[in-house]
Amino acid sequence: MHTNYKPKNYGSLSPYLIVDNAEKLVDQLTKIFNVTQLRRFDHNDGTIAHIELKLDDSIIMISNSTETYPAHITMLHMYVPDVFKTFKLAINNGCEIIEKPVNKDGDPDTRGSFYDCAGNYWSVSTQTN
Repeated sequence: MHTNYKPKNYGSLSPYLIVDNAEKLVDQLTKIFNVTQLRRFDHNDGTIAHIELKLDDSIIMISNSTETYPAHITMLHMYVPDVFKTFKLAINNGCEIIEKPVNKDGDPDTRGSFYDCAGNYWSVSTQTN
């Protein structure tokens, strides 16, 4: 069995976002989640052809939309150490509130949600029970 079939410290599955303004989304996610940029390749016009970001222990991949690859909107869920801090960072950096963090009966997580600048739905949670 090959042990080098994927980059070291990468999971087997990575969300891939295609957005209209990848640079803006990368900047926004960096401010919210303190991401580490791993790899980046640009188109000739300077827009992002492919970028890999590490958010905590997960990798997310992003590219700028093109005529061949139009933008898509998706939903993502991420566990964070402090849902209130992360949610506040998101809103202070231009995200739109969907639901403020709350712990609902029977849910072991305190969860909040917002739209990023590309329209993606983010749910952030901290397990509290």
